[in-house]
Amino acid sequence: MTNKQLQAIEKYTKDSMAKTLDSQHDFNHVDQVRKNALRMVKILKIEKEIDENLLQAACLLHDILYIKHKFGFVTWMKEAKYLREMLPDILEKFDLSETDRYLLSEAVYHHTFAFPFRRLNHKYSLYAQILQDADQIEMIDKTRIINLKEGKKFSRFYKIISLFSGLFVKRIRKNINKFINIPEIIDYFKEDLE
Repeated sequence: MTNKQLQAIEKYTKDSMAKTLDSQHDFNHVDQVRKNALRMVKILKIEKEIDENLLQAACLLHDILYIKHKFGFVTWMKEAKYLREMLPDILEKFDLSETDRYLLSEAVYHHTFAFPFRRLNHKYSLYAQILQDADQIEMIDKTRIINLKEGKKFSRFYKIISLFSGLFVKRIRKNINKFINIPEIIDYFKEDLE
């Protein structure tokens, strides 16, 4: 993926996510997932094995459904379905190669359900594994938990989630190896998760 294509995707995402229907899934969230993913690439020393622009694009677009859908139980369960409906039309705007479209789509479609279902991406590309792990780490980051408590003012579903968030986060952190595709990265993120 070219720098120009990545810049166009970043601009599209930033503009689109300004209209997000969910305060927890905004541009700041996808940008933090991108930062986590790039950090993972450096930790794993795989810069030559991966197209960092393509990985960043997948991170930026992984929650684009929230420009049309409010977060709730149904949206959470149907996230991959909604992404499959939306993403192809979005990707058409950027003149990507077939390989780039495939890898980006695969990563985006399969980034969900590490927690609580342990549905990890071992059989998918490194892009899919890194995106899922970067998103999982961001989900239990201390800043995200603070933002969740703020978000409960605006959403009944977040109100319910916030009641159990301490328990969920404690369980995830204690058993993080079960919810991560590439467990060797965990120690490098410990400070963010405490």
